[in-house]
Amino acid sequence: GQDPNYRQNQFNALMLNPAQAGANSYSDISTLANAQWGGFKGAPKTMTLSGNFNILKNFGLGVSLLQDELGPVSNTQFAISGAYHLKLNEKWRLSLGIRGIAGNLNVNLTDLNTTVPMDPDMLSNLTTGLTFNGGWGALLYHKNFYLGVAQPRVAETIFKNRVTNLYVDAKGGYLGYIGGNFKLSPTVQFRPNVVARYMKNLPWTVDMNAIFTHKIGLDFGVSYQLKSAVVAIVGYDINSRFYLGYSYTFPTSRLNQVTVQSHEIALRYRFNNNTS
Repeated sequence: GQDPNYRQNQFNALMLNPAQAGANSYSDISTLANAQWGGFKGAPKTMTLSGNFNILKNFGLGVSLLQDELGPVSNTQFAISGAYHLKLNEKWRLSLGIRGIAGNLNVNLTDLNTTVPMDPDMLSNLTTGLTFNGGWGALLYHKNFYLGVAQPRVAETIFKNRVTNLYVDAKGGYLGYIGGNFKLSPTVQFRPNVVARYMKNLPWTVDMNAIFTHKIGLDFGVSYQLKSAVVAIVGYDINSRFYLGYSYTFPTSRLNQVTVQSHEIALRYRFNNNTS
């Protein structure tokens, strides 16, 4: 399946692309919790803990821990990312990153109710055991613009006791994103971005985000996922180190006839700020 999809993309940039490691002028530790489709059995739940560090002047290191649940599927993943930032000129940099992943994916088929009694395909659970994977990415950026592409997972997901690649694409697909930072007034900045994901045999996923930042540290904005959902986003810089963000998602598809409760909370701790 696809990798988890967050609403507050500024908190999962490292999850999107290993080239984001060390791309900020600061180091940070972030945690994010996402609960979708409240009241719906088997609704998606995702939690991440990540650290993005400036190790050397031109090198960044990222670590992340992911726990994701969707229906009978549970996924645990630990990843280490490294990126080299090549200075093209006084304004532009090109970052190239790679990621190593260790994880475990389980599908609890025996927990499902089936219409065919004793269906042989549903009598045993699926598991990958401990597996290893990798990913790559590239990022072109300066202080007011960025453009990134990545393949989060390059190797196939293989279950120990079942061949599934005839039915699903077992790789992680590709993604691209673009965004900027524009000063609208002495007190307000506008930070738009678009994230697009492609996976074989699945519809494109496109997120369009518009965030406004007031100089007092208040973020507010909206996000639209194509043919899927509208999102309200708010965040606040509690002080120079701590930031708290929240988003509420309202589905625009037929899903809103069943549930409209989707929440996401993010917390970031920032340190070693270097604006030089």
